Amino acid sequence: MNTCKTALRILKSRKMYLVIYLGFIGIMMFAISWQIMRGSAAGSDAVFHPDTARVAVVDRDGGADGVSSALRSYLALDGEMVDVEDDSEALQQAVASNYVDLIAIVPHGFASDYQKFLDGSSDSQPTVETVVSYTSGAGSLSQLEVNEFLSLTRTAYLGQAGTQQSLDTAMRTVLETAKADAGTSKIAVVRSPSDSDGSVTPVVSAFAGTIKTGLYPLLLVMPVCTFLVVGAFNDGEIRRRLYSSPARLASMGMQELLTCAAFGLVVCVGYTVATLALLVMAGVPFGGLTPVNVGLSFISLFVYTLMAVACGFLLGSVGCSEMAVNAFANVFGLLCMFTSGMAFPVDMMPEPMIMIGKLLPGWWLCVSIDDVFGLGTASVTGVDYGAWASSIGLVALFGAAFVCLGLALGRIRRMRPTLASPATTQLAK
Repeated sequence: MNTCKTALRILKSRKMYLVIYLGFIGIMMFAISWQIMRGSAAGSDAVFHPDTARVAVVDRDGGADGVSSALRSYLALDGEMVDVEDDSEALQQAVASNYVDLIAIVPHGFASDYQKFLDGSSDSQPTVETVVSYTSGAGSLSQLEVNEFLSLTRTAYLGQAGTQQSLDTAMRTVLETAKADAGTSKIAVVRSPSDSDGSVTPVVSAFAGTIKTGLYPLLLVMPVCTFLVVGAFNDGEIRRRLYSSPARLASMGMQELLTCAAFGLVVCVGYTVATLALLVMAGVPFGGLTPVNVGLSFISLFVYTLMAVACGFLLGSVGCSEMAVNAFANVFGLLCMFTSGMAFPVDMMPEPMIMIGKLLPGWWLCVSIDDVFGLGTASVTGVDYGAWASSIGLVALFGAAFVCLGLALGRIRRMRPTLASPATTQLAK
């Protein structure tokens, strides 16, 4: 019991690692997952909703014939209207800062020139000046709507009787037709057969993707924390005092590992609870999540955490420096993350990267979660609990290998005094 308390005090004294590796990096991973969840919630809609463009209409024609107001009403059907001052600096700043996606400028004398073009007294068609944000695709679509409004207005005007032709009537006709079409015309989202069977739902992909993001922060914080605990007990002076005490070293080592494993269990519970809380905050419906697949995902994450604890035990038994352990944890964590299929879809990864990933525990963690939900690498075979057991068993074997190496190398280190302490003892004067 005293060993467990001492191990907890060691972790408490080095809480900065928890704040950086578990706090900051965990928040970064949750932020990525938040965007995935928001996309999953939007992807469940039965109707496609295009991006809304922010449009500003600048009237330099004094509102002649109501052209600018009609144009503003037409663009407001598919966009969000904003006000911008008619000043060169204000217009440039609005576009440069992406405050607007499109600025439509009705030039001076446009109404009269357009009327002459409609009557056929002029062959020159006046144009509405447009400025599109360089980062906006929705602004480019709104620019097409400006030309569409002028074209439809001309068609409606020419369709009137010769003695009853009116620009105002033509624009009202265009607006009424556009409003009627906006209420009835929608783009339906057609589900593929793989999605329509109900086996893959937005909450399934969102939950599985978020659980997979725990791969990187857990492989940072658990080896470092375990190294700090094991390394502190393996310090030269402390080790010699423990040798002279009646306590059994095997029992103390087991308590050290159990303390780190209990800490890892708390982290896994917190990560799973935070994932479910994010699902609620993102508004993703919970249809498709069951206690079975959530429980198996938690087991996968916990076994992976135990593997990370075993990795820290190996580093602490070898006697690496703290700087070397931090460097190893970061490099090893990044390597596992980028080759596991969590950061990139497996079908986009080159074959050498997949081969490297299959030699690391991160790949098999992601595969085990895919087997639970029947997605990703298991999209063809579907849910397979036998494959899940095989994958998570491989992760456990990685942990067992780390423990065996730690015990063997630790024994060699203790059997050679030159590796642990000076060969000669100097008397203090």
